[in-house]
Amino acid sequence: MAKEAGGKRRYVRLLQAAALCMGAMLAPVPALALTSGEVAKVVDLIAALQPSLGPFAYDEEIARDWFEQDAESGGLIRAAGFTAESWETAVGETFRGLIALEPQGNIDALRAKLDLGMDSFTQLNDAQKAELQQELEAEFTQMLALRAEGAAYADIVRPIAPRLNALIQASSE
Repeated sequence: MAKEAGGKRRYVRLLQAAALCMGAMLAPVPALALTSGEVAKVVDLIAALQPSLGPFAYDEEIARDWFEQDAESGGLIRAAGFTAESWETAVGETFRGLIALEPQGNIDALRAKLDLGMDSFTQLNDAQKAELQQELEAEFTQMLALRAEGAAYADIVRPIAPRLNALIQASSE
């Protein structure tokens, strides 16, 4: 009987250990996430570099270009603690978060504007209009994908969004 009880205990312990291991394997792994400090640095750097590098409109290539141009001149981005990769990631996540914060009404208005704008291209033939429509649709779909990805960063970006929006508006005027 003692031998049977010991076997049951071992079996129970084995099951408990297996459950613990399964739980550890299935637990969400904390990802390297954008921090509020990184968002603030990104916005500060954009503000500091726009006068010399020009208006910033988010694009992975533009983020890379800015890093390279800044490295050749003052190196502010690297001095702020970013590598080329971490800068691209932080800028990308910041702008995805900003896009995610855009109210749905503004997204719907943009879509309507794109659809109505096609009528203004009277100089294009039907094939050219179809090609342009396809390109605009692809861009809009990509923006929606960025917006969906940005939901994970929206809360981190929210406090600095007004300042970032002001920088973007000022540079586009």
